[in-house]
Amino acid sequence: MDDFLTRGDVAESGGCDPDDPSPASPPPGGDRSKISLGEDRSKISLAEIMDALGDRAFGALLLILSIPNVLPVPGLSTATGVPMILLGAQMAAGRHGPWLPRRMLAASFDRKAFLGVIRRAKPWAERVERHLRPRLPAMAGPTAERLLGLAVVVLAVILSLPIVFGNQPPALAIALIALGLMESDGVFVSAGLVAGLLAIVIVAAVLLGLGQAAVAVAQQLIG
Repeated sequence: MDDFLTRGDVAESGGCDPDDPSPASPPPGGDRSKISLGEDRSKISLAEIMDALGDRAFGALLLILSIPNVLPVPGLSTATGVPMILLGAQMAAGRHGPWLPRRMLAASFDRKAFLGVIRRAKPWAERVERHLRPRLPAMAGPTAERLLGLAVVVLAVILSLPIVFGNQPPALAIALIALGLMESDGVFVSAGLVAGLLAIVIVAAVLLGLGQAAVAVAQQLIG
């Protein structure tokens, strides 16, 4: 997370590290870096996020995309949820590394708001990191990762829906699963799955309540 914030700050200041007198070299990623290094420094693109994370696996990218919905940042649920649906599908298919289409990589968010929420999450992430360690390998191995990909797809679909108070529970579940995958910690993965089931129950209850309210309003208008 420190590396991610450092890269974000450097890009915001114009692409040069103030502590490094040498010219800034373009980040790896070919055409992807061309998207991320546009003139508008007020925005941060998915391409730039992936460049900052480097070659890290699904867990790191899912964590970074889920954090703004845990805290949350208004207006980012769909923009971050849709890429997570695709990432979960790739996990389920057994892909070894994340990939996003060029059009999706061009999607951008307000840089200051996005990096601000990551900074707010950093102390929490550091406290959680102390409890992470390799445990229950069967819950975080390659076979389990495929099943977890399906869980991420379901949770990301729920997260993407415009439901009041419906974004935080699935985002928290995805964040826990992501942390477990990053450190091969099956305990955190299990906690994420439990949180995911609770998220589904909570969202279902919200939708049921909204549906009942809509029916009551309709009955009053008709009758």
